[in-house]
Amino acid sequence: MKVLAIDQGTTGTKAFTLDDAGQFNKVAGFEHAQHYPHAGWVEHDANELLAHVTACIAAAGRVDAIGIDNQGETIVAWDAQTGQPITRAIVWQDDRTKDVTERLKSEGAEELTQARAGLPLDPYFSAAKMRWIIDHVTDAKDLLKQGRLRIATSDAFFLHRLAGVFATDVTTASRTSLMSLDTLQWDDDLLKLFGVPREVLPEIRATTGPFGDHKGIPVTASLVDQQAALFGHGCMKTGDAKITFGTGAFALAIAGNTRPPR
Repeated sequence: MKVLAIDQGTTGTKAFTLDDAGQFNKVAGFEHAQHYPHAGWVEHDANELLAHVTACIAAAGRVDAIGIDNQGETIVAWDAQTGQPITRAIVWQDDRTKDVTERLKSEGAEELTQARAGLPLDPYFSAAKMRWIIDHVTDAKDLLKQGRLRIATSDAFFLHRLAGVFATDVTTASRTSLMSLDTLQWDDDLLKLFGVPREVLPEIRATTGPFGDHKGIPVTASLVDQQAALFGHGCMKTGDAKITFGTGAFALAIAGNTRPPR
């Protein structure tokens, strides 16, 4: 058996294969453009990211399964009918919604986001970016009325285009500020707080899918890059932790089956 692992990160996309003999080989790597249209804004071309993911799959040749990790909070908005993005992806580093999150914080809403999603109010997370698209991107409201608007983290865009599945996994959904850590589903109160309609969001699935097939090859895993790194570093039990220094610095730990105290 040969498995293809694709790392779709902030600055580039890399692909590796792993076989039964434990041979680990890099098969492709691509950098993509960073766009800074205004101070504090960071964007990617979602079609460029998709093209690099597709090129990684092609470079790997015949494999038995595909796993893809993603940037986490970065979001894409697209037309469900055409599959085409309606604007550039808004990257996790982007802080254009800082005024929104500061206003919500001043209104006391952070107690709700901390209690339900386990996250503070910050433009880093996806929810406020999603509402920004509805309010500011041409055609977003019209597509919403027609039931054709999709707004989600980048993994859901890749899965929709590669495998015809509109889904995300729990690790990625947990980075939006819209998922309840208790139910692992979209939370009605959080959706209302940020003004994000449930119908634009993907189904939340387990990290190991299933996530459909791409040209007959099953996509068996989809998750955030940092959570993937936690697993890759051999962190398997409660208390295990790792720190990654990359585009940003990220510390993650396994908390076990019980939510830690706030």
